[in-house]
Order: sequence, then structure tokens, then C-alpha cells
Amino acid sequence: MPVFLFMYLFGNLFFFRNQQEHETKVSIAKVFGAGIAHEMRNPLSGVYSSIDIIRSTIPDPDDNNARMYQLREEDVILLRKISDDAMNIIRAGNETIDLLLTSIDENRVSRSTFKKHSALHILKHAVESFGYKSKDDKSAITIQSSKTFDFLGSDTLLKYVIYNLFKNAFYHRKNDNFSIDLLVEPGEKENCIVVRDNGQGIPNDMLDQIFEDFYTTGKNGNFGLGLPFCRKVMHSFGGEISCQSKLGEWTAFTLTFPALNTSVVQNIKQNLIQLKSLLMISDDNDLIQSAIKNSKAMGFKLQTISVLQALQRHELDLECDAVVVDLESLKANGDVLGHIEPLLSFTEAKVVYLHHGPPTQHASHAVYNPIWIEEMVWRLNTPTVMEKLFFDTVDPAAPTVSKQNNTIVKQTIMVVDDSETLRQFTSIILEKQGFNVVQCPDGNCAIETLTNGGHSIDLILMDIEMPVMDGLETSRRIRHSIQAYADIPIIAHTGDNSKTTLEKILSSGMTDFLVKPSDQQQLRDKIIAWLS
Repeated sequence: MPVFLFMYLFGNLFFFRNQQEHETKVSIAKVFGAGIAHEMRNPLSGVYSSIDIIRSTIPDPDDNNARMYQLREEDVILLRKISDDAMNIIRAGNETIDLLLTSIDENRVSRSTFKKHSALHILKHAVESFGYKSKDDKSAITIQSSKTFDFLGSDTLLKYVIYNLFKNAFYHRKNDNFSIDLLVEPGEKENCIVVRDNGQGIPNDMLDQIFEDFYTTGKNGNFGLGLPFCRKVMHSFGGEISCQSKLGEWTAFTLTFPALNTSVVQNIKQNLIQLKSLLMISDDNDLIQSAIKNSKAMGFKLQTISVLQALQRHELDLECDAVVVDLESLKANGDVLGHIEPLLSFTEAKVVYLHHGPPTQHASHAVYNPIWIEEMVWRLNTPTVMEKLFFDTVDPAAPTVSKQNNTIVKQTIMVVDDSETLRQFTSIILEKQGFNVVQCPDGNCAIETLTNGGHSIDLILMDIEMPVMDGLETSRRIRHSIQAYADIPIIAHTGDNSKTTLEKILSSGMTDFLVKPSDQQQLRDKIIAWLS
């Protein structure tokens, strides 16, 4: 009997505890879900409003059957401004999606995407990209410092912390002279960003509660990601967020970041580097042995393959953080860079070209921007360079390698998409860039057009999901044909860049991909890279 009672009581206790944990996780997930819906509703509403204004500005063809229409200068200026605003809204929406897909796991903030960033740069971007309710709101914000510091973390997550502080400040403003001051304060062991406003302030007895999960100030529809989210983000950076306030006068939030040389950041790096991986293509035994030695010492995963092995593969394992290509080894095999680069065109990893002598001796036609590193610099500073690859936000300048002239000589692009609106919009952009454009609503039409030979097609820009015949099947049929068009470059134009979709794109014979939505510069650069 005592044993039975013991099992019964403790069984119920464990069940109760597990049930509470489950309900807490579900509640937190719901809060994040509500916050997500709120964050996405704002950009979608903004785009809706932009389209509404555009529709009210352009002439209605039903009211006038004229073949040409004129717009006033002020209407053109308005349309340009609205389109710029809409593009900013779409970018903000994409950032929100990226944040949710890569950084949030229920109530935990993932560190997997952490890199080194400039605090001032992110602060300026947050001020520019925040969704202001009126034009005057932006002028209320002032960055009081030109100093900056670097921190290890996520630029997207920090921007959303700043956005939340801005939202709270604007909601609790109290007069027409409202202002928000931003201060950047670098330090030896820790660095700070201070967000201070002259709004209503917060009562002292509430200061300890505002960072608690599910806390609300009573705002209507208060489903933002909120101050608890801000605290989770700052803790994931190894830092802290605190608040000081004087009721009726001011509120100041201080974001504290550990300096990069502190043990806190080094520990985060050490844990993260266990998740990193690197692929090296080289025949140089010294380079390979050095990479193996540093892999064991630092803890990242390493795969090395010879140039011949790389050439014999139809595709490479590109699920890694960095790919290091030894150009001297490629040169010794007959300068086969042109054969290696297409294999790397689908990777999102940083691609490093180790070179000896001037880069101009290597004829690179990469559609990506490789990072050019002197071989001697790599050999002398291998651990440091590897750490920078994994954690620095390297933004390589355009390669100094001589490329063919990318002047457009009336080449013809086939745009295949079942969305008439997107097809026409893309065609207009391409025609303004100097291309001839042939439109097709599905894959069947595309193959018929190619087979009839009425047009000399130089490149195909193709949607993946279409009725009648989708982009993947169309690509396979083109590649398996014995016609002259079998080798035409085919760029997948897709809104899905998941691993599964990219694998399908590769296996179908498509040459490259471009993620929707893409601006006209991205579209032009991608096309020219394959036509040059």
C-alpha cells in the first residue's frame, strides 16, 4: 500500500509538472505567433496602402479609350516615392520572415547565425527602416554619437529590439516636443546603446515587471514581440537590457554588450564553432594538413577533396559555412576554374579563392563574389583567417579580376511565369535594361516557342510552380532534348530557397536561381553573369 501511494502521488506530481511545462511552451509559442502575425500585418498593410495610392493615381483605361496617357509631374514624383516605400516595406517583411525562420525556437533565441556587426551601422539602418506612422516621427529620433563598437550577435535581432523600443516610446509620448535620443558608448569590457525618450515615463514599481513574459502595459492589441523578447535577445548576445525612468519626464533603456575580447564572447564563439563546417578544394598537402590541424584544434568540421575529385562530381556538398578553393592547384590541373565555378554557384557559403600573385591572372566568371585571400596570408594566419570567415560579416568588393564586357547587345530573354502580373512586370524591367523579351505562361508554351524557332533565345528566366507543365519538368525536357536550345542557361525564379527546392533545381538541370522578390539590379546582375 505505501508503495502504491508513493507511485500514485509522485506520478501525479510528475504529470502535473510536465503538463505545466507543455502549457507554458504552448503559451509562449502562441505569444510569438501573435507577435509574428502583428509584425507581418504591418508591412502587408503598407503594401496594400501603396497599391491603393498607385491605383488612384494612374488613369483608368475604362474611363478613356486613349492609347496613350499622361501623368502630371507631381504624380510621377508621388508614384516614385510610393514605389520606394513599398520596396522598403517588402524588405522589412522579408527580414521578419528571416527572423522567424532562422532565429526563434519557441522561447529560445538561436545563436547559429551570429556574426560580428557594427552597432552604429545597425542603429542607423533601424532608424531608416522603422515603420513610422507619420513623416514627423522620424525627425524625432537623433543619433547623438558617431562612435561605434563591434559585437557578436544577429543584426536582424538587434534591429527588432530597437524597433520594439521605438514602438514603446512613440506609444507613450506625451507632448509635441517628443524626442528619442540614441547614444553609442564603447567601453573596455562592455559596450552600451542607450535609447532615451522624454515621454510619460514608467512608475518605479513597474520597472521590475516590464521584462517578464506575458507582461502588458494595457496597450490595445499588444501582441508585439515585446520587452521579454528584447531581454532574451540581449541575453543570447551575452549582454543585458535595463531600464531607468522618471515618471512624467523620461525613460532610458540601456542595451549592454560584452566586448569581443571577453570570456563571455569567447565562450559563445567556442560553442558556435562546433557547428561550423568548411570545404577545401586543393592538391597542396601542406594546405590540407594545416586545415586538418586547425579543424581539430578549433573544433569545426572539415572536408577536403582534390581538384580531380571536384571535377568528377556533378555536384558538391555545399551545406557548409565556407568553401576554400586553392587556385594554384586548379592552375596546375589546366586552369579549370571555369569548370569549378558552376559547381559552386548554388552555395550560400562564403567562397574563398586562395591566390598567389595578382588575381587578374585568374579568369573568374563567378556569379557569386569570392573572397580573394593571398595564399601567404592564409598560411601565416590560418586560425585567425578561419575565425574571420566564420564570424565576420565579410562584404567582399567586386573582384578585381578582368571580366568580359557586360554591355548588352540586344539579347533575348524568355520569361516563363503563370502570373501575368509578375511576367509583365519582369518583362518591363528587362526591356528597360535593353533586352528583348519573350513571354510564356507555362512550360509547355516555353518548349513550343523554343521548338518553333521563331525566336533566338539567349537565356530563360523560369518560375518553378506553374500549371500545365512546371519549371522543373520543363527544364528536364529542355536538357534532355537534342536541339540547339538544350544548353541555354535557365535561371529558376522562385520564392522558395529551401534546401529541398534547391536540390530539385539542381537535379532538373537549371543553371542558377534567383529568389523572389528581387530588385532590378539583382535581376540584371544575375542575367549578365550568365550572358557575359
